[in-house]
Amino acid sequence: MSSQGPFQAAPIDTAIVRRPGGRLSILRKGGVASSPGRPLPVAKGAVPVNKKRHSLADDLKAYAFLAPYLSVFVLFTLVPIAFGIYVSLHNWSTTLGNQGFAGLANYTTLIEGRGYYGSEFYQAMWNTILFVIISVPLLWAIPTALAYAVFRSPAKTLWRTLFFYPSVFSVTAFGSAWALLLATDGGAVNSILHIDIHWLTSIPDAWWSIDIATIWATMGFAFIIMYAAITQVPKVTIEAAEIDGAKPFQRFRYVILPQLRRASAVVVIIETIASFNLFAQDQIMTGGGPGYDTTTISMNIYNQAFSSFNIGGATAAAFLLAIILAVIAFVQLRISRRAT
Repeated sequence: MSSQGPFQAAPIDTAIVRRPGGRLSILRKGGVASSPGRPLPVAKGAVPVNKKRHSLADDLKAYAFLAPYLSVFVLFTLVPIAFGIYVSLHNWSTTLGNQGFAGLANYTTLIEGRGYYGSEFYQAMWNTILFVIISVPLLWAIPTALAYAVFRSPAKTLWRTLFFYPSVFSVTAFGSAWALLLATDGGAVNSILHIDIHWLTSIPDAWWSIDIATIWATMGFAFIIMYAAITQVPKVTIEAAEIDGAKPFQRFRYVILPQLRRASAVVVIIETIASFNLFAQDQIMTGGGPGYDTTTISMNIYNQAFSSFNIGGATAAAFLLAIILAVIAFVQLRISRRAT
Protein backbone atom coordinates (compact mmCIF):
# COMPACT_ATOMS: atom_id res chain seq x y z
CA MET A 1 0.00 0.00 0.00
CA SER A 2 1.15 3.54 -0.73
CA SER A 3 0.49 6.76 1.11
CA GLN A 4 -1.77 9.35 -0.54
CA GLY A 5 -1.90 13.01 0.39
CA PRO A 6 -1.59 14.67 3.80
CA PHE A 7 -4.86 13.26 5.10
CA GLN A 8 -5.07 9.46 5.24
CA ALA A 9 -7.39 6.98 6.83
CA ALA A 10 -6.03 4.29 9.14
CA PRO A 11 -7.20 0.67 9.05
CA ILE A 12 -10.05 -0.31 11.32
CA ASP A 13 -7.77 -2.61 13.35
CA THR A 14 -5.62 0.29 14.61
CA ALA A 15 -5.65 2.35 17.81
CA ILE A 16 -4.19 5.70 18.83
CA VAL A 17 -2.01 5.48 21.95
CA ARG A 18 -0.16 8.14 23.93
CA ARG A 19 3.53 7.39 24.48
CA PRO A 20 5.53 8.63 27.51
CA GLY A 21 6.16 12.35 27.12
CA GLY A 22 2.76 12.95 25.49
CA ARG A 23 3.67 11.78 21.97
CA LEU A 24 0.82 10.20 20.00
CA SER A 25 1.31 7.00 18.00
CA ILE A 26 -0.96 4.80 15.94
CA LEU A 27 -0.74 1.13 16.90
CA ARG A 28 -1.78 -1.42 14.28
CA LYS A 29 -2.83 -4.94 14.89
CA GLY A 30 0.33 -6.93 15.38
CA GLY A 31 2.13 -4.25 17.36
CA VAL A 32 3.50 -2.07 14.54
CA ALA A 33 3.39 1.55 15.59
CA SER A 34 3.40 4.62 13.40
CA SER A 35 4.18 8.15 14.59
CA PRO A 36 2.42 11.25 13.23
CA GLY A 37 5.52 12.08 11.19
CA ARG A 38 5.43 8.77 9.27
CA PRO A 39 3.14 8.05 6.34
CA LEU A 40 0.16 6.02 7.44
CA PRO A 41 -1.34 3.06 5.62
CA VAL A 42 -4.50 3.88 3.73
CA ALA A 43 -7.58 1.76 4.18
CA LYS A 44 -8.99 0.12 1.11
CA GLY A 45 -11.34 2.46 -0.69
CA ALA A 46 -10.27 5.53 1.33
CA VAL A 47 -10.35 8.86 -0.54
CA PRO A 48 -7.82 11.56 0.32
CA VAL A 49 -9.35 14.78 1.58
CA ASN A 50 -8.09 17.80 -0.36
CA LYS A 51 -8.50 21.48 0.59
CA LYS A 52 -11.44 23.04 -1.19
CA ARG A 53 -10.37 25.52 -3.83
CA HIS A 54 -11.61 29.11 -3.75
CA SER A 55 -13.54 29.96 -6.90
CA LEU A 56 -15.04 33.04 -8.53
CA ALA A 57 -18.50 31.54 -8.05
CA ASP A 58 -18.01 31.64 -4.27
CA ASP A 59 -17.11 35.34 -4.46
CA LEU A 60 -20.17 36.08 -6.57
CA LYS A 61 -22.42 34.29 -4.09
CA ALA A 62 -20.98 36.32 -1.21
CA TYR A 63 -21.48 39.60 -3.07
CA ALA A 64 -25.01 38.56 -3.97
CA PHE A 65 -25.83 38.28 -0.27
CA LEU A 66 -24.18 41.66 0.41
CA ALA A 67 -25.83 43.43 -2.51
CA PRO A 68 -29.12 44.44 -0.76
CA TYR A 69 -27.29 46.05 2.16
CA LEU A 70 -24.61 47.65 -0.03
CA SER A 71 -27.20 49.15 -2.36
CA VAL A 72 -29.13 50.67 0.56
CA PHE A 73 -25.88 51.92 2.16
CA VAL A 74 -24.73 53.58 -1.06
CA LEU A 75 -28.15 55.05 -1.85
CA PHE A 76 -29.00 56.42 1.59
CA THR A 77 -25.54 57.11 3.08
CA LEU A 78 -22.76 57.62 0.54
CA VAL A 79 -24.85 59.48 -2.05
CA PRO A 80 -26.33 61.97 0.48
CA ILE A 81 -22.87 62.60 1.97
CA ALA A 82 -21.38 63.24 -1.47
CA PHE A 83 -24.28 65.51 -2.44
CA GLY A 84 -24.03 67.33 0.91
CA ILE A 85 -20.34 68.06 0.31
CA TYR A 86 -21.23 69.35 -3.17
CA VAL A 87 -23.95 71.64 -1.76
CA SER A 88 -21.67 72.98 1.00
CA LEU A 89 -19.23 74.16 -1.66
CA HIS A 90 -21.89 76.18 -3.51
CA ASN A 91 -24.17 79.16 -2.89
CA TRP A 92 -27.28 77.04 -2.64
CA SER A 93 -30.70 78.45 -1.83
CA THR A 94 -33.87 76.61 -0.87
CA THR A 95 -35.92 78.68 -3.31
CA LEU A 96 -33.43 79.49 -6.10
CA GLY A 97 -31.28 76.37 -6.09
CA ASN A 98 -27.62 76.42 -7.07
CA GLN A 99 -26.32 79.97 -7.38
CA GLY A 100 -22.75 79.11 -8.29
CA PHE A 101 -19.57 77.66 -6.89
CA ALA A 102 -18.44 79.16 -3.57
CA GLY A 103 -15.47 76.99 -2.71
CA LEU A 104 -14.71 77.04 1.01
CA ALA A 105 -16.46 80.38 1.55
CA ASN A 106 -19.33 78.80 3.50
CA TYR A 107 -16.84 77.15 5.85
CA THR A 108 -14.60 80.20 6.31
CA THR A 109 -17.63 82.41 7.01
CA LEU A 110 -18.60 80.16 9.92
CA ILE A 111 -15.08 79.57 11.23
CA GLU A 112 -14.20 83.28 11.13
CA GLY A 113 -17.58 84.26 12.61
CA ARG A 114 -18.51 86.62 9.78
CA GLY A 115 -22.10 87.53 8.98
CA TYR A 116 -25.26 86.94 10.99
CA TYR A 117 -25.09 83.15 11.20
CA GLY A 118 -21.31 83.19 11.37
CA SER A 119 -21.43 85.25 14.56
CA GLU A 120 -24.20 83.10 15.99
CA PHE A 121 -22.41 79.87 15.08
CA TYR A 122 -20.03 80.19 18.04
CA GLN A 123 -22.80 81.28 20.41
CA ALA A 124 -24.86 78.25 19.41
CA MET A 125 -21.81 76.00 19.78
CA TRP A 126 -21.15 77.32 23.27
CA ASN A 127 -24.81 76.78 24.23
CA THR A 128 -24.54 73.21 22.98
CA ILE A 129 -21.29 72.58 24.87
CA LEU A 130 -22.90 73.96 28.03
CA PHE A 131 -25.77 71.52 27.64
CA VAL A 132 -23.33 68.65 27.06
CA ILE A 133 -21.31 69.57 30.17
CA ILE A 134 -24.48 69.51 32.30
CA SER A 135 -26.27 66.54 30.80
CA VAL A 136 -23.63 63.92 29.98
CA PRO A 137 -22.28 63.41 33.54
CA LEU A 138 -25.85 63.15 34.83
CA LEU A 139 -26.84 60.79 32.01
CA TRP A 140 -24.03 58.49 33.14
CA ALA A 141 -24.20 58.87 36.94
CA ILE A 142 -27.98 58.57 37.42
CA PRO A 143 -28.47 55.44 35.24
CA THR A 144 -25.40 53.81 36.82
CA ALA A 145 -26.67 54.43 40.36
CA LEU A 146 -30.16 53.23 39.44
CA ALA A 147 -28.74 50.14 37.72
CA TYR A 148 -26.86 49.15 40.89
CA ALA A 149 -29.94 49.81 43.04
CA VAL A 150 -32.08 47.63 40.76
CA PHE A 151 -29.35 44.94 40.74
CA ARG A 152 -29.69 44.68 44.53
CA SER A 153 -33.48 44.94 44.46
CA PRO A 154 -35.75 41.87 44.60
CA ALA A 155 -38.23 43.39 42.10
CA LYS A 156 -35.78 43.70 39.23
CA THR A 157 -38.30 43.25 36.38
CA LEU A 158 -40.63 45.92 37.72
CA TRP A 159 -37.92 48.53 38.19
CA ARG A 160 -36.29 47.81 34.84
CA THR A 161 -39.63 48.37 33.14
CA LEU A 162 -40.36 51.60 35.01
CA PHE A 163 -36.96 53.16 34.37
CA PHE A 164 -36.89 52.22 30.70
CA TYR A 165 -40.53 53.12 29.99
CA PRO A 166 -40.00 56.90 29.36
CA SER A 167 -37.63 56.04 26.51
CA VAL A 168 -40.49 54.76 24.37
CA PHE A 169 -42.07 58.23 24.11
CA SER A 170 -41.31 60.38 21.09
CA VAL A 171 -39.39 63.60 21.66
CA THR A 172 -42.45 65.59 20.59
CA ALA A 173 -44.61 63.85 23.21
CA PHE A 174 -42.32 64.27 26.21
CA GLY A 175 -41.21 67.76 25.14
CA SER A 176 -44.81 68.96 24.94
CA ALA A 177 -45.67 67.29 28.25
CA TRP A 178 -42.78 68.93 30.09
CA ALA A 179 -43.56 72.30 28.49
CA LEU A 180 -47.07 72.10 29.95
CA LEU A 181 -45.81 70.96 33.35
CA LEU A 182 -43.26 73.78 33.60
CA ALA A 183 -45.35 76.58 32.11
CA THR A 184 -45.12 79.81 34.11
CA ASP A 185 -48.87 80.46 34.05
CA GLY A 186 -51.00 77.42 34.85
CA GLY A 187 -48.15 74.93 34.88
CA ALA A 188 -48.62 71.96 37.19
CA VAL A 189 -45.24 72.40 38.93
CA ASN A 190 -45.79 76.04 39.88
CA SER A 191 -49.41 75.39 40.84
CA ILE A 192 -48.72 72.37 43.07
CA LEU A 193 -45.67 73.87 44.78
CA HIS A 194 -47.23 77.38 44.99
CA ILE A 195 -44.16 79.01 43.44
CA ASP A 196 -43.61 81.45 40.61
CA ILE A 197 -40.52 80.33 38.68
CA HIS A 198 -40.10 81.15 35.01
CA TRP A 199 -38.86 77.70 34.11
CA LEU A 200 -38.82 78.17 30.34
CA THR A 201 -38.23 81.89 29.95
CA SER A 202 -35.26 82.66 32.21
CA ILE A 203 -31.64 81.57 32.50
CA PRO A 204 -30.44 79.24 34.02
CA ASP A 205 -33.90 77.78 34.72
CA ALA A 206 -34.50 77.15 31.01
CA TRP A 207 -31.37 74.99 30.76
CA TRP A 208 -32.27 73.03 33.90
CA SER A 209 -35.75 72.45 32.50
CA ILE A 210 -34.39 71.09 29.23
CA ASP A 211 -31.87 68.94 31.11
CA ILE A 212 -34.47 67.47 33.45
CA ALA A 213 -36.80 66.59 30.57
CA THR A 214 -33.95 65.11 28.50
CA ILE A 215 -32.55 63.01 31.35
CA TRP A 216 -36.00 61.70 32.29
CA ALA A 217 -36.79 60.67 28.74
CA THR A 218 -33.46 59.33 27.52
CA MET A 219 -31.72 57.70 30.49
CA GLY A 220 -33.47 54.37 29.85
CA PHE A 221 -30.96 53.23 27.24
CA ALA A 222 -27.97 54.13 29.44
CA PHE A 223 -29.68 52.37 32.35
CA ILE A 224 -30.06 49.14 30.36
CA ILE A 225 -26.42 49.23 29.22
CA MET A 226 -25.07 49.81 32.73
CA TYR A 227 -27.39 47.23 34.27
CA ALA A 228 -26.25 44.61 31.75
CA ALA A 229 -22.61 45.47 32.56
CA ILE A 230 -23.21 45.12 36.31
CA THR A 231 -24.74 41.67 35.85
CA GLN A 232 -21.50 40.57 34.12
CA VAL A 233 -19.36 41.36 37.17
CA PRO A 234 -18.32 37.99 38.71
CA LYS A 235 -20.48 37.22 41.73
CA VAL A 236 -17.56 35.63 43.54
CA THR A 237 -15.78 39.00 43.50
CA ILE A 238 -18.78 40.75 45.05
CA GLU A 239 -19.28 37.97 47.60
CA ALA A 240 -15.60 38.08 48.56
CA ALA A 241 -15.87 41.82 49.20
CA GLU A 242 -19.01 41.25 51.25
CA ILE A 243 -17.28 38.58 53.35
CA ASP A 244 -14.42 41.01 53.94
CA GLY A 245 -16.94 43.43 55.45
CA ALA A 246 -17.41 45.87 52.57
CA LYS A 247 -20.65 47.85 52.75
CA PRO A 248 -22.96 48.14 49.68
CA PHE A 249 -21.51 51.52 48.67
CA GLN A 250 -17.95 50.27 49.18
CA ARG A 251 -18.67 47.20 47.03
CA PHE A 252 -20.02 49.46 44.34
CA ARG A 253 -17.20 52.00 44.55
CA TYR A 254 -14.21 49.67 44.79
CA VAL A 255 -15.39 46.39 43.22
CA ILE A 256 -18.13 46.99 40.66
CA LEU A 257 -17.40 50.49 39.32
CA PRO A 258 -13.83 49.73 38.15
CA GLN A 259 -15.20 46.88 36.04
CA LEU A 260 -17.70 49.14 34.27
CA ARG A 261 -15.12 51.19 32.35
CA ARG A 262 -15.96 49.79 28.90
CA ALA A 263 -19.71 50.14 29.39
CA SER A 264 -19.20 53.63 30.80
CA ALA A 265 -17.15 54.62 27.74
CA VAL A 266 -19.95 53.43 25.45
CA VAL A 267 -22.57 55.38 27.41
CA VAL A 268 -20.48 58.57 27.52
CA ILE A 269 -19.77 58.50 23.78
CA ILE A 270 -23.42 57.80 22.87
CA GLU A 271 -24.77 60.47 25.22
CA THR A 272 -22.20 63.03 24.07
CA ILE A 273 -23.17 62.60 20.44
CA ALA A 274 -26.88 62.66 21.32
CA SER A 275 -26.48 65.80 23.45
CA PHE A 276 -24.62 67.64 20.70
CA ASN A 277 -27.60 66.91 18.45
CA LEU A 278 -30.10 68.49 20.86
CA PHE A 279 -32.91 70.05 18.86
CA ALA A 280 -36.52 68.92 19.23
CA GLN A 281 -37.13 69.30 22.98
CA ASP A 282 -35.30 72.63 22.93
CA GLN A 283 -37.40 73.85 20.02
CA ILE A 284 -40.65 72.74 21.70
CA MET A 285 -39.93 73.89 25.25
CA THR A 286 -38.07 77.19 24.84
CA GLY A 287 -37.84 77.88 21.10
CA GLY A 288 -34.17 78.71 21.61
CA GLY A 289 -35.00 81.49 24.08
CA PRO A 290 -34.95 83.56 26.05
CA GLY A 291 -33.33 85.50 23.24
CA TYR A 292 -30.62 83.25 21.82
CA ASP A 293 -29.53 81.74 25.14
CA THR A 294 -30.71 78.15 24.54
CA THR A 295 -30.28 78.01 20.76
CA THR A 296 -28.12 74.98 19.99
CA ILE A 297 -25.97 74.27 16.96
CA SER A 298 -28.69 72.03 15.49
CA MET A 299 -31.19 74.88 15.78
CA ASN A 300 -28.66 77.22 14.17
CA ILE A 301 -28.37 74.84 11.22
CA TYR A 302 -32.16 74.56 11.01
CA ASN A 303 -32.62 78.35 11.04
CA GLN A 304 -30.03 78.82 8.29
CA ALA A 305 -31.69 76.24 6.08
CA PHE A 306 -35.39 76.98 6.60
CA SER A 307 -35.53 80.58 7.84
CA SER A 308 -32.79 82.19 5.73
CA PHE A 309 -32.96 79.53 2.99
CA ASN A 310 -29.16 79.30 3.04
CA ILE A 311 -28.75 75.60 2.33
CA GLY A 312 -25.06 75.92 1.47
CA GLY A 313 -24.15 77.53 4.80
CA ALA A 314 -26.38 75.14 6.76
CA THR A 315 -24.75 72.13 5.11
CA ALA A 316 -21.29 73.48 5.85
CA ALA A 317 -22.25 73.96 9.51
CA ALA A 318 -23.57 70.39 9.60
CA PHE A 319 -20.26 69.02 8.30
CA LEU A 320 -18.31 71.10 10.81
CA LEU A 321 -20.47 69.63 13.55
CA ALA A 322 -19.85 66.12 12.21
CA ILE A 323 -16.08 66.72 12.26
CA ILE A 324 -16.25 68.00 15.84
CA LEU A 325 -18.27 64.96 16.95
CA ALA A 326 -15.86 62.58 15.22
CA VAL A 327 -12.88 64.17 16.99
CA ILE A 328 -14.63 64.07 20.38
CA ALA A 329 -15.65 60.42 19.92
CA PHE A 330 -12.10 59.50 18.87
CA VAL A 331 -10.56 61.22 21.91
CA GLN A 332 -13.06 59.62 24.29
CA LEU A 333 -12.42 56.20 22.79
CA ARG A 334 -8.64 56.58 23.10
CA ILE A 335 -8.95 57.69 26.71
CA SER A 336 -11.24 54.78 27.58
CA ARG A 337 -8.86 52.27 25.96
CA ARG A 338 -5.91 53.61 27.91
CA ALA A 339 -7.93 53.44 31.13
CA THR A 340 -8.78 49.79 30.53
